[in-house]
Amino acid sequence: MERHTCSPETATIKWMYLLSCTLKLRVMVKFGINEYCEMLLIYGECVRKAKSAARLYRERFPEGPHPTQQAILKVVKRLRETGCLTSRPRVRRPRNVGRKVQPEIVLAYALAHPQSSTKMFSEKCGISKSRVWTILNESGTHPYRSTPVQGLLPRDAERR
Repeated sequence: MERHTCSPETATIKWMYLLSCTLKLRVMVKFGINEYCEMLLIYGECVRKAKSAARLYRERFPEGPHPTQQAILKVVKRLRETGCLTSRPRVRRPRNVGRKVQPEIVLAYALAHPQSSTKMFSEKCGISKSRVWTILNESGTHPYRSTPVQGLLPRDAERR
């Protein structure tokens, strides 16, 4: 039976591809909170020397992924800057930013302009349409566009 072999150039390209895949996987390795704690403790034991800490970590934990000295330094830097080990805290918009507008402003505008839409309310008051809806629903008012279909005549009032 004949065995298929590829050219040396193709073999080199395959090896380079496999190497790049393993490097990508190595970069994507994430550690858990326990691993990060161990890194910091070992870093302290090694008198703040990341290279020694990485070596000692490999000796103590031979199985599983091992951090590089750069990874250990990143964890230390992250802890100093953010006070968090695992990831940087998300910067979020505070929940009560839109609540600075008093509901009375929206309700006053709704009374003064009953034909206006919630989109118009939000543009005039400077808040989102969903916040306008929330204010209107909480107050029991419901925006609508009245369309006169029929009208009362003077004689209709006499029939009562």
